[in-house]
Amino acid sequence: MRKSLLAVALSAVFPTAFAQSTPVPQEKIGAPDRIPLADTNLAVGPSRVTLYGLVDGGIEYVDAGSLSLTRLQSGMSAGSRLGVSGSEDMGNGYRAIFALEMRLELDTGSNSNRAPIFYCGTQSYTTSATAPAVTGPSCQGVTVLPPVSAIAPPTSTAYQSVLLGINSVNQSLLQAVTTVNSANAIFDRQAFLGLVTPFGAVLMGRQYTPGYEILNRFNAFADSTAGQLGQGYSVINIRANNSIQYRAELKGFVLSAMYGFGGSEGATPVPTRQERVNAPTGGDDFWGANFQYYTPMFGLGIGYQQNYVVPYQQTSRSVGLQTLNVGGTVTLGLVKLFAQYMDRKNENPILSPQDVQNIVVATGGNLTSITNILSTLQINLWDADGSRGFVGPTDGQIYHLGATWQVGPGTLNAAANFATDTARSAWATDDAKVNHYALAYFYNLSLRTQLYGAYAWMNNSGQARVTPGAAGYAGGWATSDGANTSALQIGLRHSF
Repeated sequence: MRKSLLAVALSAVFPTAFAQSTPVPQEKIGAPDRIPLADTNLAVGPSRVTLYGLVDGGIEYVDAGSLSLTRLQSGMSAGSRLGVSGSEDMGNGYRAIFALEMRLELDTGSNSNRAPIFYCGTQSYTTSATAPAVTGPSCQGVTVLPPVSAIAPPTSTAYQSVLLGINSVNQSLLQAVTTVNSANAIFDRQAFLGLVTPFGAVLMGRQYTPGYEILNRFNAFADSTAGQLGQGYSVINIRANNSIQYRAELKGFVLSAMYGFGGSEGATPVPTRQERVNAPTGGDDFWGANFQYYTPMFGLGIGYQQNYVVPYQQTSRSVGLQTLNVGGTVTLGLVKLFAQYMDRKNENPILSPQDVQNIVVATGGNLTSITNILSTLQINLWDADGSRGFVGPTDGQIYHLGATWQVGPGTLNAAANFATDTARSAWATDDAKVNHYALAYFYNLSLRTQLYGAYAWMNNSGQARVTPGAAGYAGGWATSDGANTSALQIGLRHSF
């Protein structure tokens, strides 16, 4: 059991760091973050420190409705990264481990967060059953509804200040809710220290969450390319700051339990010690757990997690995003089949549509006042409705069917994802539905170098306007509700 517990700690959290230490099956090369936890041959050597990384880049073409874009992108198949990890064997089944891993952008050399794109269009909206529809630009940001003309008539003196105010809110929210990496952090991907014992492993720091592990493991694309399940319609808390995790594995069974003491992944700073003392207790705490049975031929898993929030102008905490994932895999020769169901709810976003409008109106669109208000909030990725492209509650159900097939020196991946968000608010007046289909081929040039091509298309209906993203960045929102979108990605990846 000692080796197994060490393997769970190493292979789960250092997937690309240790992939080169032993021959890797083709399915692992095609999806590097889905390495089985029971790879005990990864746990060798009494002690070591390893520098590792992954560089990934290529050309992407995105069709966002009435607009399109061609660009060089970093992190399409897997997020480019640089990290250092280590372990020390202390004897008697005890081992200390650590990891410090940072994000890299191949195209610019930076480690800054990469925001999605809100593709500009013109569309009519109504904020109630009796209100007349108003037409305005739909590219102002996350909070595109209602248009500024619904708050102040264009002929009024307040129009320009309110317009500036809405754009200020939008810019802040775009930066806060569209990144999976901590702002202004060097080691924004992972940073933790752990102890492996004969009775389980304990890890402390910034880590991947139990629910994300299920989402990633039980789908055909893992977190790779525009075919991956983790698009805007299935936003989940990927990493937890200030967290402690217990992990154990025995004969194919895996147990993970995590508690996070809070700390936003958005652009707003983490509160000071005194601010946390003055705030409601556990205002942004997090907890989650998963349970899996996994073998090379068969696998089942379930994960649940939730975070707590203190919504704007409230004094007590509420349950924020809740996600439940159930998935399974079956291997039939060279073909591996995947299925997953995900339920996600957020009835208490930090900001509601009414809150945004009230902030703009109350401040008269004053940029400084708006910035001061937003800086007091810990806005997270899941506080935006990723299907529609504005803040507000979510109530979504997602189904995934997929397969991988080893063809020649590579792997062919296929997936079909079906998502529906039925939440309602002053702006969410219709369901948002996304049917997402994808094909990809990963061609292994060598053990560490790979060519790949992927094509994904999304049939949006109702208020859905999702555009495809990839492993290292979010997608965005189409030029109008119901616009069909697609992405073609061709790239090269090398791990070391």
